[in-house]
Amino acid sequence: MFLKVFSILTFASLVELKVIPDVEDSVICPGYKFFDMDLSNVEFDYDDDGYITVNGNFTYLKDIIAPYPLYVRSEHMERGEWRTGIVNRNIPDFCAVIQKPTEVWYPITKQLSQKYCPYKAGYVARIDNVRYKFPVIIPRHFLGEWKMYIEQRDATRNTNTSSCVMQHVSVIDI
Repeated sequence: MFLKVFSILTFASLVELKVIPDVEDSVICPGYKFFDMDLSNVEFDYDDDGYITVNGNFTYLKDIIAPYPLYVRSEHMERGEWRTGIVNRNIPDFCAVIQKPTEVWYPITKQLSQKYCPYKAGYVARIDNVRYKFPVIIPRHFLGEWKMYIEQRDATRNTNTSSCVMQHVSVIDI
């Protein structure tokens, strides 16, 4: 009985939301000098049908070779302060999963003319009408402002270089 009531309350606290990525605020993370890709020519458009469409080009600014570890983390604005968010992921080698169909980036990476690492600095990738369906059903406490960080460290090559990009995201109720 308790489990049934808990399930009903959990479902009742879910809400249909739409996610608006604020691309204008995509910036190099504080304390970092660069990110390995130039994302300034990538556009995100939200349409009335509930899709976010991604178009444009991004350019690799340095050679991308395996292993290429990425660290994805988030912060959520709560009571006027940025706090560690629930989205956190360590990807030991992005090159190994770049064409994995279950990954969120796959609709973009499957369009690349070069499918796998290594990528040479200067490689330009074209994105044509990649569509992600929204709204999604998520808990109400996901409403609000988020910062998503994607950090790359060259720890496997024994260097101290690292890069990071921060993306602002607003999650709003429809």
